[in-house]
Amino acid sequence: MVSKVYEQAGTRTATAGHERIANNRRGHHTSFPKLKFPKSKTVLWIGAAAIVVVFALTYFFLMPVAEVAIVQRGTAISAVYGTVRIEPAFVVRVRAQNDGFIRLAESFSAGRGAIGKGVQRGELLATIADEETSRQLKQARTDLQAAVDRAALPLPSSEVLKAAEDNLQRLEKVVSSGNVPAVEYQKSKSEVNRLRGAVETERIERDRNLKSLEETAKKLEAEMKNAEVRSPIDGILTNVQTIDGELVSDANELFTVSSRKTYVRGEVNEEDVGEVKPGMKAKVQLYAYRTRTFTGRVTSIQPAADPTTQRYTVVMEMENPPDNMMVGMTGEMNIITGVHENALLVPTRALLVDQALVVNGGIVQRRTINVGFRTLDFAETLSGLAEGDHVIVYDQDKFHPGQPVRQRMINAPPPPKAP
Repeated sequence: MVSKVYEQAGTRTATAGHERIANNRRGHHTSFPKLKFPKSKTVLWIGAAAIVVVFALTYFFLMPVAEVAIVQRGTAISAVYGTVRIEPAFVVRVRAQNDGFIRLAESFSAGRGAIGKGVQRGELLATIADEETSRQLKQARTDLQAAVDRAALPLPSSEVLKAAEDNLQRLEKVVSSGNVPAVEYQKSKSEVNRLRGAVETERIERDRNLKSLEETAKKLEAEMKNAEVRSPIDGILTNVQTIDGELVSDANELFTVSSRKTYVRGEVNEEDVGEVKPGMKAKVQLYAYRTRTFTGRVTSIQPAADPTTQRYTVVMEMENPPDNMMVGMTGEMNIITGVHENALLVPTRALLVDQALVVNGGIVQRRTINVGFRTLDFAETLSGLAEGDHVIVYDQDKFHPGQPVRQRMINAPPPPKAP
């Protein structure tokens, strides 16, 4: 009985074993997934890390970019800002001296196209045609030459006078002998005196006529000279206000001639002019020479403001100006009124009145700045910033404190040097 029980149990055990083997062959056993689970977990971790990296890179590249400059040490300069213009030292307006039709000289027949040409003092610019005066001058010169030629000849009565004087001398020799009556001698003497008076009268009349002709010719030459429009100075023709063949009147402005010598004319605001004094140095930048900075010196300050702009004129001399500096060029200037060495400098464009945005650890921070000397490029910071800080210099309105940003360093101009 017991053996049968054991036999049945063994049979059931064997049957169960065969069923498990069959099930394993059909793929229903779960032992293999348990063995592959660690490999699947690694793949999941790698995929998750890749997704995090992608999201991190996307976030990084989508972050706003702040253009920054470094706070550094240099020379702080206090300066008065102003505008400059290159002006000629002398400007002469050439006017007509008579009425008539103007004829431009050949060199200036292009009219306004001749502006910019160099002229010499006394050079003919134009002629105001006056045919009547020209004809009268020609006649006067002819009459004067004829009178000069006649003056070279003996006077009409001079030959008769000479003969009378010879006769008188002969009578003087023989009158004492009594051979010649005294009456005849006196008559000859009176004739000589009369002829001498006639010769003197003829001489006076000849000289008077000659002088009159000379004065007439000079007067007409002066009138013709007025008809010739000439440059009063050496310089450059800077304006032409007439055209060839135009009828002009006395005192009409025809040309403008400017000297080649120039000076720098600066203009400063009323609130700044009190700080400017003769002898101060200035940094000048002309728009025509954007990469160059010139040094100037204040020579004088005009006492009255421009009635329209209420700005004051500062006259300056430029040291080592460019060779081709021309009248009319414009630019900007900074007149140096004070200097601080080894100062902490921040680009002026980074300042928002008395504040600046600083990027620290990729986060935007707002700082309040105590500003000292200031110029167009740099401002002295007395507090609020440290050397090496990164300050935002462009589009500050796009950033706010606490905002994460990427940084892009800009090429800021070098700090100024002591003048």
